[in-house]
Amino acid sequence: MRFLCTVFVLLFFPALASAQSSRAGQITNARREKAGSLADEPVNGVERALSYLQKEKVLERITAGISGFRLNFGGLATGSGFALGPEYYRRDWAKGNVEFRGSARSSFSAWQLYALELKAPKLASNRVSLGLLAEHRIFAGLNYYGPGPDSSKTGRSNFRLEDTSYNATLVWRPVGPLRLEGAGGYLEVNVGPGADERFVSAERVYNARQAAGIDRQTDFLRGGIMAQLDWRDNPAGPRRGGNYLVKLTGYSDRRLGLHDFRRVDFELQQYISFFNKRRVIALRARNTITDAAGGKRVPFYLQPTIGGSDDLRGFRPFRFYDDNAMVLNAEYRWESFTGLDMALFVDAGKVTSGRGRWNLRDLEASAGFGFRFNVNNGVFLRLDFGFSHEGFQAWVKFNNVF
Repeated sequence: MRFLCTVFVLLFFPALASAQSSRAGQITNARREKAGSLADEPVNGVERALSYLQKEKVLERITAGISGFRLNFGGLATGSGFALGPEYYRRDWAKGNVEFRGSARSSFSAWQLYALELKAPKLASNRVSLGLLAEHRIFAGLNYYGPGPDSSKTGRSNFRLEDTSYNATLVWRPVGPLRLEGAGGYLEVNVGPGADERFVSAERVYNARQAAGIDRQTDFLRGGIMAQLDWRDNPAGPRRGGNYLVKLTGYSDRRLGLHDFRRVDFELQQYISFFNKRRVIALRARNTITDAAGGKRVPFYLQPTIGGSDDLRGFRPFRFYDDNAMVLNAEYRWESFTGLDMALFVDAGKVTSGRGRWNLRDLEASAGFGFRFNVNNGVFLRLDFGFSHEGFQAWVKFNNVF
């Protein structure tokens, strides 16, 4: 609390300048004598710790690693708890033309992620890159509250999601900030009873009519294209510019023939800076629309969701599920001191089953404040505190919100 008070005083009540005097020489001598007799200004523990982390470059050393080995933090789904694990990363193979990444992460609640990635990022004079990625995920207790915007907070259940994906991605950067991408792959899915014993397992409360795919799972062949215009000044910690993208993905059910669907994602981000980039207004709009024609249905575990650390921060993770989702975010960010930014935010969003309710009415909303710890001009650690009519949520994440 003392640290927060100090930060706000420094932000909003800058030191007052002393009155000018014609006896400048006498005042200067008096100040020197006084400075020699005073002890150093006391510094609290939090300020000392942050100063030490910055001066000794502790975070840079941990994340940079040695001989390709380093620690990797986070990266699992919201609700997993604190996660970390080893990673081996090399970007100097074939004279810097091939990158390799292998990682394993686990949380204390046994959520897990394993990944192998091979990338050739400098093809065709650095305009084309090719990537291969294999991932295996075990999410032991994902939240599920039932379908739609009217699902109840008291309907909380949980389920286990275990999937394996194989993906190939081709990226072309024809000019400047424009990025075009084509991707394809295979997805194997298995859903089972949730491991969180505090809440009932989802299959005991919801049936296949309410949650398509909860009784039987399938595998998917998927592919898509994406166009992105990214002119942010620093993607890891943007203060000016914009990021706009549209993505179309098709899912083909290879075993049951019940869950073929298409998905379209739109996202707009805009950053407006002032006061020499020390203050930033960050805006985002994100929409996801799915279409499952011919009586087929989107399985509940692939439906868009909102709620959690990356969209509606005053709600629990994965609070709302449905076929379509909308999210609006606004943040006011300012630099408190070197290595630490603060933020005030407002979030709004909703899910819908049909396009007839695709409007700005009946939005769920949350608001709050947060802290952004920076390393090399990128957000290394984020603390957000969100409030909504369903209560209070605190988030500790190793990434920026957007």
